[in-house]
This record gives sequence, structure tokens and C-alpha cells, in this order.
Amino acid sequence: MGTKQAKKYEDGSRALAVASGIVTADAADAFAREALVERMACAHIYRIDELPRIELYLDQVLTLVSDELVFMCLPGEQILTGPMVNNYVKQKLLPAPLRKRYTAGHVAALLFICAFKRVYSIAQLSKIMGMIDETHVDAGALYDEVVSALERAIAEQFVVGADFVAPVMEPHIRPVDKDGNEVAPGLARVLEAAVTSLAAKVYVEQTLALAD
Repeated sequence: MGTKQAKKYEDGSRALAVASGIVTADAADAFAREALVERMACAHIYRIDELPRIELYLDQVLTLVSDELVFMCLPGEQILTGPMVNNYVKQKLLPAPLRKRYTAGHVAALLFICAFKRVYSIAQLSKIMGMIDETHVDAGALYDEVVSALERAIAEQFVVGADFVAPVMEPHIRPVDKDGNEVAPGLARVLEAAVTSLAAKVYVEQTLALAD
């Protein structure tokens, strides 16, 4: 079983174990906490080269994006729907699909939007994506840097705790152009701060959800 499906299984296993008297509630809570830390440490979001090379239909896109970001979701949360995608197209956050098919670029943009809308409004995300367009960076390379930094930041949030106090490492994002030259330091700072704030939000949400 992969990390994408582990959360639902773990939640169900915990409830069953407590109800059947196999373990105490305290032991089950400790197990759930350990499982949460492990899941966040192992969380992985597809890089550009890992995304499907073929064009996808909308239902396939919805499944892929939801599966990739399920580790940061709350119970019952719907990450992405068809109307949401249509709204993002209308608001120019996402290019319109060709012949109702979506490319890897569409999927990468949706992964970025759906992750960071946890902490920023659609209007704010539109400005961030506008900054990316204006600076002419290598968008694929930048996407890979952002999701890599996000994975590390989230993992660090869950490692740092009552028994291990250490400063969380600041993410480092290096936008480059098509020639590999480092560009847009202002954009880099905005994205680094965005990654830090999202990682903290995920930590708070998941920690509180674990207590429910």
C-alpha cells in the first residue's frame, strides 16, 4: 500500500483496534502519531518527468491530482472538481484544454494551485503565477524545485516536536531560465515563504485532525 492510500487505512485500523480492545486509546494515539510522521516524511508529489506523457481527460486529471495531494487533506475534503477546473480556466490560472484533453503542464499547474490554495486565495495565486510568467523562468524546473522544497518542509515540520527541538530549515528555491542562469530572486523569496507557510498549515491541520 502506498502513502497515497495509507491515511484512510490507518484511521480505520486505529478505530477498529480501540473498539475491539486490542490496544488502549493512548497506544492507538501514539501509533497514529508515528504513522502520521512517517507518512509526511515519505510524501512525494510527482515531478514533471513523472507526470503522464499522454494527454488526459478531465476525470483522469481529477483522480491524479487528488491522489497526489491526499496526504495533506482533511477527512471528507474534496481537493479538485470539474467546476473548480473550469473556474481556474476562466480566471486565467490555467490554459484551456485542447479537445478536452489536459497536458502535463496542466496537471503541474493544478497540483501547484490545489496545494497552495490551502493558504492563499485564488487572486493571490493568480499574482504569483503572473510573476512566474513575467520572469520567463523555466517553469518545469521551477515546479520541480517548489514541490521538492515543499516535501522537505512538510517532513521537517513533523520531525520537529516536543522530543526534538530544532529550527526548521528554510526552503531554498532557485528559479533559472532556459539556459540555466539563476533569475528572479524576488520570485524565489515569495515561493520560499509560500512553501514555509503551507508546510506550517499542513502541520497544524493534520495535528488537530489527529486529536479528533
